[in-house]
Amino acid sequence: MTLSRALPFLLVLASSTGMAQNRPPLQGRVDPATLAALRPVLAAAAAESLPTRPLEDKALEGVAKRVPSARIIDAVQQLVTSLREARGLLRSGSPAPTPSEAEIVAAADARRRGVPSEEIAALRREAASSPLVVPLTILSDLVERGVPADQARSVIAEMASRGTPMAQIAQIPGRVDVALRVGASPAEALRGALPGAARGKPESPPAGRPASPGTPTSTRGKGKVR
Repeated sequence: MTLSRALPFLLVLASSTGMAQNRPPLQGRVDPATLAALRPVLAAAAAESLPTRPLEDKALEGVAKRVPSARIIDAVQQLVTSLREARGLLRSGSPAPTPSEAEIVAAADARRRGVPSEEIAALRREAASSPLVVPLTILSDLVERGVPADQARSVIAEMASRGTPMAQIAQIPGRVDVALRVGASPAEALRGALPGAARGKPESPPAGRPASPGTPTSTRGKGKVR
């Protein structure tokens, strides 16, 4: 997902709570039998403080596709399970701050897209003070491109914890795509896509070993070269 494609998704997630308060009710948009079966599912999710807007969206998607009522209910129940699991993963990484609805939805989507559960918990743990909607989305993008999940998570967590602007993190998948097109492996593409500050500074040579050619050496304390 490039930056231009990611932003609409991220904006929807970030505004989900406010939009849910102003959206029209399901009544009149879902047939009475399906609505009757959905109500206890939605009520139970709300009682658990799980996001309900994605559940309503899943139901409306099924209605638009003329999916049978039983399959709509099953899909919504499966999504409830996914959201509950996602919230548990975020809490296991760090109990504070409380995951936002947008973060829970992003974590559930990350699991759907193949991000291992332990990497979601680790991202929350390593970037505990950072909003995770963008990092989770970009982690999912990178995993889908074949980047090892632990490497992608480590890089994103480091950047987020350092306060790297989210717009800069969101550019990484597009840069990875460029490297993949010219034959780089996914891991190599990730390394090449990082800003210089995220790659780390070159290590100093061990004591007694000469610096690499072209490496400037300090002349402090030495006489002028004549």
